[in-house]
Amino acid sequence: MNDTLEKAEMSYSSEVKKQVKINKVPFLHKFYMLIFSGVLSLLSVAMPFFTDFANSLQSQNLYIGMMMSKGQMPYSDVFASGGFLYYALIALSYLMGSTIWLVILEFVTFYLSGIYFYKIIYHLTKNRDVVAFFNLVFYALNLILGFGGLYPIQWAMPFVLIALWFLMKYFRGIVNDEAFILYGFVGSIALLLDPQTFLFWLVSFLAIAVYNVKQKHMARGFYQLLCIVLGTILVLYIAGYFMFNLQLISPYIKEALIYPLTHFAAGKDAFWYTSPLQAFILFSSGLVWGFIHFMRKGRKESTDIVILWLIAVVWLVYAVRILLVQDCQLYYGLTILPSGLAFTAIYVADLYQSSLTKDKTSHRRHRKVGSSRVGEIFMGRHAVVSWAVLVYALFLLSANVTSTLAHNGERSTIATYLKNNAGDSLVYVWDRSAKIYLDGKLKTGSQFVLPIAAANATDQKILEDELLQHDAKYIAVNSKLSISSTLKKDLSKNYKQVSISGTKDFKVYKLK
Repeated sequence: MNDTLEKAEMSYSSEVKKQVKINKVPFLHKFYMLIFSGVLSLLSVAMPFFTDFANSLQSQNLYIGMMMSKGQMPYSDVFASGGFLYYALIALSYLMGSTIWLVILEFVTFYLSGIYFYKIIYHLTKNRDVVAFFNLVFYALNLILGFGGLYPIQWAMPFVLIALWFLMKYFRGIVNDEAFILYGFVGSIALLLDPQTFLFWLVSFLAIAVYNVKQKHMARGFYQLLCIVLGTILVLYIAGYFMFNLQLISPYIKEALIYPLTHFAAGKDAFWYTSPLQAFILFSSGLVWGFIHFMRKGRKESTDIVILWLIAVVWLVYAVRILLVQDCQLYYGLTILPSGLAFTAIYVADLYQSSLTKDKTSHRRHRKVGSSRVGEIFMGRHAVVSWAVLVYALFLLSANVTSTLAHNGERSTIATYLKNNAGDSLVYVWDRSAKIYLDGKLKTGSQFVLPIAAANATDQKILEDELLQHDAKYIAVNSKLSISSTLKKDLSKNYKQVSISGTKDFKVYKLK
């Protein structure tokens, strides 16, 4: 009996060592990832001289973090959908004197994401040429879809990928049950950075449960559950202590967890054109056709069939959510990035291997090998639409930069005026950017920092009612944005316009 156990342990140990050696990331590839991570980090809106170019969501998140450092809490004082740890890290950077600290944090998260994405893709394809190319695509799409960084999902991504890598090894039978402490640990950190990763953790937890039931691992499954709980407690106990004292637990669950799962529309655009547009973006980014191929052909012979179906369900859940956002922005595709590229990498790896086999059997002289050949196969499938989404991304970026440059001068002027005159009074900025709040270090007069944050009719009514209570002493309005007739009448009746030189597209109103 003892001999059998010793042999099993030796077999397990040798398998672990073999997997570690096979999946080790080469130094040269690590070097490339350091460069890619550095480029993405330096292009972040967390860089002080890029902050003015932040879009609505990015500037709003910066503002919420800044106000958290001054005692105005997310979830209770202002509506927020990011994680508690996410805003706490932004707040910490302001307490340390500069958002430049966030650039360092983003560099680390991008690098770790690249490392574990590399491991996962190599595990699925067993081809370094394919992995090298798709690692580049991973960083390129992070740049295109998530330009400027500072999105919660990008900070949570390495923890999601660590968990996925862990599950790959578990379903291969090369990790101990005690290691599920790590699964609970990284899961709780990811949820505190981006609560919308809850969908991934829910699907993966169900996959573990189904797998254990099928394998009749009831006792092991219960033990794993205890390990997950222990790993979760290690993080949530500390975070929960602060959230409990700040009375944030209830609003956090309501706004950050329940709200995204019950209110799918994150924007105000018409569904009839945003849904096809998001579908086109996903397809042209290479995040769809690998999934379609998997669903058509399957990989029944694969030893990773459990993890593949897990990734497929995660892909499907996030894809449905993206199609319902009613917004034209690109950053929603970040949630589906790892799962979409995983399937596409598998498909391209099969095509690449098939092309090499044909070259040998037909005695052709080698046309091209390596990552460039993989790139040809990838682009050959949808080169035109890939360029189309790049053009669309550049169009959005140029439109944002043009709008920002045109209005930032006025925003700075208004921020200076309100900083000197509003004092500790509440203000409200009816604008696409939170720059006026940020520059003036002003407290908002509504739980919705910007009107764009009130995505549905119910939230818009709440925003309107809050402004009609006249808690805001000053209201700055971007005349390029539409405002309800009720608020227009209230502004003319209860507020007086303030004359500020150098402002053309903004109007500032002071409570009478």
